[in-house]
Amino acid sequence: MSNKVDKLQKQALREKQKRIKPGECMKYVRLVIDAGFMSIPVGQEALQQLNATDLKFEIRSLPVSHSILWERNVGQHTIALGNSPSGLDEAWTPENQVVQWLPESSFQKAVKNDSLVCLGPRLQASFPDCQYTIVLPALRHSKHGSSASQDALIEMQLLQELHVEQLNKPESQGLVALLQRYTKAIAEAPYKKQRSETLEGFKKYLANDKKQCVRVDQGNGYGRLWQQHLNRLPLVTLEVAESIIAQYPCPKKLIDHFSSDPQAVQSLADLKIKRCNGPQPLHTERRIGNVLSNKLYTLYTAKDPNTLI
Repeated sequence: MSNKVDKLQKQALREKQKRIKPGECMKYVRLVIDAGFMSIPVGQEALQQLNATDLKFEIRSLPVSHSILWERNVGQHTIALGNSPSGLDEAWTPENQVVQWLPESSFQKAVKNDSLVCLGPRLQASFPDCQYTIVLPALRHSKHGSSASQDALIEMQLLQELHVEQLNKPESQGLVALLQRYTKAIAEAPYKKQRSETLEGFKKYLANDKKQCVRVDQGNGYGRLWQQHLNRLPLVTLEVAESIIAQYPCPKKLIDHFSSDPQAVQSLADLKIKRCNGPQPLHTERRIGNVLSNKLYTLYTAKDPNTLI
């Protein structure tokens, strides 16, 4: 019985990981668009363009007109209330992002009668604990009213904590592009959060997800990481790093030498550097030098974080 439970748990974990994997996660996120969009030109055009994309969406009456939210398929089923063939419906949970389209006429009217301050509280009451974005056409500059409109936009962002996006014409294309960006970001958010938690702190520097990073796996890669660290320091070329590593295979060896030997700085300064990998007669040698040796000593022994190296 326990083996069967373990098997089901592993299967559920694999399915969960698949749902948040980049490239797959977009399939499990959908937009919920307020039915009011069907009665305005921008909404009609945007819906036609959405049909030509891979985005999933559903039209529904929402508490705030011309609003859009997102839902995620959580991989569970609920008992269907309608005429579902299987008697089950897929379970969807809401995400914490809400977008509201604000026509320019509505915006200007709200600026004149000072009703724009109700926008944020209304969204918060209808969609609690969410992040809110107001999307409106790019405002036309005019001699009268331009200053009041700009002040209103600033107040929306600073006082009501609303993110504002202004779209150039054609607004429907800009709206669809914005929805595509938001959908991708929302779909990939769990994966990025999981990866951030996994690689929190110093571990992120050991991950091989950036150029020139070093992967450390089961004890392998520490030598390469030590070399990469030395190469990041000024005056340390590849030949210098290799010479130091030959004498001190790990940072602890060098730190222990500094702490136990009063002549460690001079010993490091006198360390020879081979400057050629060719035939032996062509080899030239030079010392690490006092300047670099003293800098390394300061770097690995200083207790004050504000010490100049």
